[in-house]
Amino acid sequence: MQRSGVSQQRGMALVLSLIFLVIITVLSLSSMQGAITQDRMAANQRDYTVAFQAAEAALGSAESQLQNGIALTNGWRTHQLGIDELSRNPRYRVQLMTPLGSHTNNAGVELVEVLYRIEAQGFGIGADTNVALEALYVRQQQVEAP
Repeated sequence: MQRSGVSQQRGMALVLSLIFLVIITVLSLSSMQGAITQDRMAANQRDYTVAFQAAEAALGSAESQLQNGIALTNGWRTHQLGIDELSRNPRYRVQLMTPLGSHTNNAGVELVEVLYRIEAQGFGIGADTNVALEALYVRQQQVEAP
C-alpha cells in the first residue's frame, strides 16, 4: 500500500517549486517596474528644478538691472549662465506697465514710482522642460524736467 501512495506524490514537489518560482518572478518584475518609475519621476523633478532655478536667475538679473537704472527694451534678452547641462540659456523681458504716482524725497527731489512687469523663462536639461515666472517690480526714478 505504501508504494501506491509514494507513486502518487511523485512530481508534486516540482509543481510546487514552479508555482513558487512564478510568484517570486512576478513580485520581482513588479518591484523593478516600481523602481524604474520612481527613477523617472526623480529625473523629471530634477529637470524641473534646474529649469526653475534658471528662470529665477534670469528674473534676478532683470531686477538687478532695473535697480541699477539700466534702460531695458520689451524684447527677450538672454541671461548667460555657466551651466552646460541646460538645453538653452534662460531669457527674460521687462515691460513698462504704468507710473503709479510721485512724491518728493527729503532732498526735495521729485520721484515717480514706475511699475514694470518682468517675465522670465528657464529651460531644463531636456528640450521640452521649461518654467515661466513673472514678477512685478516698482522702481523709483527722478521726474525728468520737460
